[in-house]
Amino acid sequence: MELLNFSRISGLLYVTIELWSPIENNFREMFIMLDTGASITTISRMILLRLGYSAGGKITTITTGSGQETVAVYSIPKVKIGLTELTDVEVYAHDFPEESYVDGVLGMNILENFNFAVNLDENIIKLERRSAYA
Repeated sequence: MELLNFSRISGLLYVTIELWSPIENNFREMFIMLDTGASITTISRMILLRLGYSAGGKITTITTGSGQETVAVYSIPKVKIGLTELTDVEVYAHDFPEESYVDGVLGMNILENFNFAVNLDENIIKLERRSAYA
């Protein structure tokens, strides 16, 4: 079992994950909001471009709290959450409002790899890799 720290800002939970950057040939930290209601992890389009992921590719339409949005779909070769490295993770690219102060939204396509429990008293998430995904 692994412990992942989180921050609470305005009642929302934020964690740090790491995405592979092809330009830097290394991981880059992202500060993203945990959202169990999001099916797919979504990252700022500008951040993905800065990390070296080219624009274009597959486009899809998603439904958000504010309506229908058109987003690009990217495949990230490596993503780290805590000490666990996941491979070939699909993410959506989206332009977040500047005032949101967030690099993205952590969705269920990453979280489903784990059994997890949120401890609000200690600001930690207990992660245990699911055997089906090990």
